[in-house]
Amino acid sequence: MSSRSYYEVLDVETSATEAEIKRAYRTLAMKFHPDKNPEGAEMFKEISHAYETLSDPQQRAAYDQYGESGGRYEGPDMDFGFEGMFGSGHPHRDVPRKSRAELHPLSVTLEDLFRGKKMRLKLERSIPCSHCKGLGGKRSVMKSCTPCSGLGYINSLRQMGPGMFLPQKAVCQSCKGLGKVIPEKHRCKRCKGSRVKTEADTVEIKIDPGMNDRQKVILKGKGDQAPGEEAQDLVFVLDQKAHATFVRIGDDLVAEAEIDLAEALCGFSRVMLHDLKGNPLLVTHRTGVIRPGEVLCIHNEGMPRAKRPGDRGDLLLKLHIKFPESGWKPNPALRAMLPATKRPADTDAEGAEMVIGRPISASEFAVRTNQSSQSRHAHTERDEDMFEDYGEDYADYSHGVPECQQQ
Repeated sequence: MSSRSYYEVLDVETSATEAEIKRAYRTLAMKFHPDKNPEGAEMFKEISHAYETLSDPQQRAAYDQYGESGGRYEGPDMDFGFEGMFGSGHPHRDVPRKSRAELHPLSVTLEDLFRGKKMRLKLERSIPCSHCKGLGGKRSVMKSCTPCSGLGYINSLRQMGPGMFLPQKAVCQSCKGLGKVIPEKHRCKRCKGSRVKTEADTVEIKIDPGMNDRQKVILKGKGDQAPGEEAQDLVFVLDQKAHATFVRIGDDLVAEAEIDLAEALCGFSRVMLHDLKGNPLLVTHRTGVIRPGEVLCIHNEGMPRAKRPGDRGDLLLKLHIKFPESGWKPNPALRAMLPATKRPADTDAEGAEMVIGRPISASEFAVRTNQSSQSRHAHTERDEDMFEDYGEDYADYSHGVPECQQQ
């Protein structure tokens, strides 16, 4: 079994919805099904195992809380709960367990990533109740949980198919996996038996110049803390908003600008855009003809490089040439100044078929090509739906159309 998490196996975020998990599973199952990809048998088992866990809300909750052992139905380390806090049980459990990281998206602008920024956020987090020391009540009145018999989990069977059952262990909801319960009248008056209280806190997040979209800012021990565990790390995932002018590619910035035909032929020097500091950029091009599709590379006007803010990427300026409107007739003197054409005259095309070209817009071209792309996409989705409905039967059929037998 791979050391990757189930979320990594399915290539989804830990915050993925059930629909996103299902979609990822269908795509990977089609790719690695043994009938279509014999070398993908082990990967297909791993994908199926991850999907079985993450598609079930209870199993997913157990996996998120206890890690791989909870997701593989081996049961979490339930006997740690109160024994670890009381000093009994295994010696190594005197050390608090480390919790999973707490992930939060943090919306930032491209300007924030360019200049750097410090942000202060007010938040609330859970910490062990100081009044009952995280026990939820008096230790002397704690009783074994009846539904789970003090195990902290409940054994059950999950039907995987006709006559096929898979044993699994689900966290007991009565005791929340602790194996112990406290009568209501003896519960802590401060935390009402929840063992934790809410604390207001303020954290500072530092965004360094040149940081990337999806990069993580980690604040050690600033997240929620459950009794008997270390405080979670608070992890902010940078989520860059789309920019009106620039697109970031690595350390480079890409922008677009329009120039006239005269500028493409003769050069130009004018303010075309403003940089991320708000300063106008005077873009100059004096020599050489600019052809359609060409890009100007402006050195050292891109994003700061990580840990080297004095060193920056480049600005790549995609130039669109604006040609004269239809019906424009050039002055004969202009034609005489342009390089002579090297194309053959009509008289040299003896025997050629005469055809007339009609210009179409870029939008019309996009519509026509997109129709073909949508048709292929619809065919792929149909394959995925058939695989979801018919499984291996469809995988066998999809190998090819049976050949006609000779009469």
